[in-house]
Amino acid sequence: MNNRTKLIILAVLLAAVALPYWRINHNSQFFAEGIIGHLSHLGEWSQQGVSTSLNGEVSISGLTFRPKGFQQSIHINSIKVHTDMKKLLFSGSQSLITHMPKNMTLSFSNVRVSGDGNDLQQAINQANYWPMAAQYLGAFGCGESPGPAFSNSQWQAIFPMAPTFNMEVSYSLVDDYHIDFNVNIDSPGNWFIAWSGTLTRPSDIERITFHDTIMDTLYYYHIDQGFNKKRNDMCAQYNKNSFAAYRLKSAEEIQKHLRVYAGKEMPDFLSNQYQRALSENIELNAIFQLIEPKYIFEVTDMSQTQFYGQVNIEAALGENEYQKIELADIDFLELDMDTLRAEMEAKQKEAERLEAEANKPKELLKTITRSIGRSVNETKISDWSQAVGQNIKVRTKRGRPIFGRLMSIDSDQLTISSKYMRGNATITVARKDVVSMSVSR
Repeated sequence: MNNRTKLIILAVLLAAVALPYWRINHNSQFFAEGIIGHLSHLGEWSQQGVSTSLNGEVSISGLTFRPKGFQQSIHINSIKVHTDMKKLLFSGSQSLITHMPKNMTLSFSNVRVSGDGNDLQQAINQANYWPMAAQYLGAFGCGESPGPAFSNSQWQAIFPMAPTFNMEVSYSLVDDYHIDFNVNIDSPGNWFIAWSGTLTRPSDIERITFHDTIMDTLYYYHIDQGFNKKRNDMCAQYNKNSFAAYRLKSAEEIQKHLRVYAGKEMPDFLSNQYQRALSENIELNAIFQLIEPKYIFEVTDMSQTQFYGQVNIEAALGENEYQKIELADIDFLELDMDTLRAEMEAKQKEAERLEAEANKPKELLKTITRSIGRSVNETKISDWSQAVGQNIKVRTKRGRPIFGRLMSIDSDQLTISSKYMRGNATITVARKDVVSMSVSR
């Protein structure tokens, strides 16, 4: 073989490697543009750069996001997007911009509120970090702002340094009409929260959109990683330096709120469970079943109070069994006259407000329909032992989807390696609680 032949072969080999790599890098720019475009209805985005690795991970760095209606912005160090490398290699630029892939994971690193002004942070404070976190974060009986919510000075006492968040959003199209999703929110030193569920698409067209998807059940997981201690230390100061006194006052304030706005009250068992949920290092699971299915944008536009009025709730602390949250009739014999009079006046004012609200012109409600499609991306298996080592989705009796790699299985439990932010966590699921298992194809 002469030198000329060798040079030709070398050139061909270099082209075979360089051309796909160039195309992946070239297409990743359009892909990143498409992702930001799908999020553009939320506000203004800017970025510093896009890079791609050969394993199909696209990294968008130096992002700034300013939500609509606010001056203050959110800074994000990077968004790492993991998708099918074949999509970047073989798709056209227009498809990358307009079509979301059937499976994708986005990891948001070091998310924090920054920039001039304080309007966005104040809105987040007033909403008690909803919908990131549920349960008002213990503001009842302690918060100085209406809602109830902690005042800005109270938040400053809880968070002397602005909190940061790492977030992971993943979704998978499981059949023509249904998308499973999972959102993990980790605030180091504060909490870890996960929301998951299934979205129903209105049609089976190839292009995936989320704004018009339909939601009926949400699964919520919350583990305290330090926030409760910070809050309890602050709230105890308002109650003779006693956490027990704050805990009791918080439950009493919720009772007053429920009597006025729901015409009901918590039974003793539920009140005790609520007080336990204020303790340090607590673990909480909840299932929110919407009374009527709604579009995802309708759910995200709700305040926390509105949301609770639209759902049936089951909750469990730690490994306890789920309990349905049911309020009881008010025991008026237990109320003193001053409390009863104040609550009746507040209830009358609320009734007048609702009547005035009802007289306003109403927007025509949308009709929600749901369909069932054929399976295209997922195969159910009957012999679960055959799935060891594979990526699976498990559905439990409660309906919660669990994603991960099946490590082992025995007569009692399944051991699953599930993604936890930038690492993995090993979890076990009782075999008796598993309804079905499917393998991604």
